[in-house]
Amino acid sequence: MGGGAAGLSAALILGRARRSVVLVDDGHPRNAVVEEMHGFLSRDGVPPHTLREAADAELVRYPSIERVSASITSAEKRGQTFVVTLASGSQISSTRLLLATGVFDQLPSIDGLQERWGKSVFVCPFCDGWEHRDRRIAVYGAGRTAVELAQEIYGWSHDVVVCADRDDLTEDDRRWIDAAGLLLKIGRPVRLAGKQSGLERIEFEDDSEVSCDALFISAPLRQHSPLVQMLGCALTETQAIDVNATYETSVPGCYAAGDAVTHVHQVIVAAASGARAAIALTSDLLQSEAAALVRENTS
Repeated sequence: MGGGAAGLSAALILGRARRSVVLVDDGHPRNAVVEEMHGFLSRDGVPPHTLREAADAELVRYPSIERVSASITSAEKRGQTFVVTLASGSQISSTRLLLATGVFDQLPSIDGLQERWGKSVFVCPFCDGWEHRDRRIAVYGAGRTAVELAQEIYGWSHDVVVCADRDDLTEDDRRWIDAAGLLLKIGRPVRLAGKQSGLERIEFEDDSEVSCDALFISAPLRQHSPLVQMLGCALTETQAIDVNATYETSVPGCYAAGDAVTHVHQVIVAAASGARAAIALTSDLLQSEAAALVRENTS
């Protein structure tokens, strides 16, 4: 379930393993708002849709892979079988299920943020820090999470404005801000301003403002799909899907991969986890089939 890098990668591995695969995708990947993806060896700077188009062209070579463009309304496990219901009312049954449904960023309510999201407002320094190196960068977060993000951003620029919505900073936080020569602003941003999707300044509720070229936000992450809760998959303290070393969730036979299982959100990492989950899932199927063959031969 899911047509991002993790789901596509898993489908490719499963198809090559001659497994019957149904890849269900609602067509709304998390990185659809960005113009380029970064950190993917051989694909650095490529638009996300280019990667998906290339993946589609590869998947069609494998006859056991079926692509379904649809939203899923429910999923449940009946005995040893998973049953997924699509928005059309049709159902898909399988003996194994792999969730690559991703997460979403719970963005703060700031006027002008949505139209700048993925263009001059970001969350991941490893994804977008290079493009804003040595420029004036603002970071915003709940209390001292803004400081933690600023310490990451400091690797790309020393001209950083630390914006925290409340003052719960520790003495060590303040010492670092002073030592780094950064500007600290306590308050809640209410508006982002700049030409078109660019960013020039942040306006605060006390009518003050700070200038900047880009904004990085520390935003809570939430599971994108309600299927996780429907199936009863356990979550970690940070709300990621809890998986074991083979990417199996707390629900036997249900696997998960991609951004939904980690807080290292890079496209290449998601693709790799999809491949690993698919290999583990295939190994699980092979073992089950081997045991069934032995039982049939001895009965």
